[in-house]
Amino acid sequence: MRFHVSYYGRLGVQVGIFVAVDHLRRAESLTAKEVRLYLDIDDWFRSELPAPEFYEDGNSLGAVTWFKEPLPPAMATRIDLLCQILDEHRVSHVQSRSLDPGKIIYEDGFQVGIVPYKRKLPTPLPKGVTLGPTTAGSKRGFH
Repeated sequence: MRFHVSYYGRLGVQVGIFVAVDHLRRAESLTAKEVRLYLDIDDWFRSELPAPEFYEDGNSLGAVTWFKEPLPPAMATRIDLLCQILDEHRVSHVQSRSLDPGKIIYEDGFQVGIVPYKRKLPTPLPKGVTLGPTTAGSKRGFH
């Protein structure tokens, strides 16, 4: 399953909710409390999930991660909090499911990394967004 918004990013797929919230952060649209919550959630996932190797070179393959089901309760709670931030800023989001989202290039106990079969052109990003590097590291130092 994948949690994403409706606009397409540089990878040619709909932007995931982590990146979408980070777009709002970099556009300075979030409250200080929302920024702290997002960064805490992002760091929590980075500590709890293995980092796929494709991030080591900045994701030159353009891979996308999907969660495996069932999502553990601690992860689901944090995903819900990110969705609430998106709701507060009127950014529509959905949860998609697929048995075959793309060519699987990575797998661990919680997620798969896939290369999408199809890509679309990026759509306009939220006003004021500065794109940052695709990285497995914390976003705390990037503005």
